[in-house]
Amino acid sequence: MKVLVLNLPLPPSTNNLFVNVPKRGRVKSREYKRWSIAALNYAWLSKPQGGFPRFEGAFDIQITLPLKMRGDITNRIKAVEDWLKKPAGIVSDDKHTHKATVARGSDVEPGFCRVHVFETPTARDEERRDVA
Repeated sequence: MKVLVLNLPLPPSTNNLFVNVPKRGRVKSREYKRWSIAALNYAWLSKPQGGFPRFEGAFDIQITLPLKMRGDITNRIKAVEDWLKKPAGIVSDDKHTHKATVARGSDVEPGFCRVHVFETPTARDEERRDVA
């Protein structure tokens, strides 16, 4: 089973990912773009030997946030999911998220988050195991 652990800057809230621009529609906010670039830089600092694993199918994601973070913790999931697809290229598509959990943890520094990505057997794989 593939597993990846990343320490990234704290992602912006879902409420701050996009802005409305007249005659262009919704575009990524400046805050979201800056966070995405910073997250890439931090990811490269913790790049595993042999490179990042690629998750082509179902995966679980676990995000741990700092204890004293302000705001709604569940609003931090979308930015990380989307980032894992593009620009990071670690997952093939965030639609393959099987389970996403988010919690606060005392071992995460303020301003950062810890992201665990786990390969997950698909429902079809689980059905095959039950039949065998």
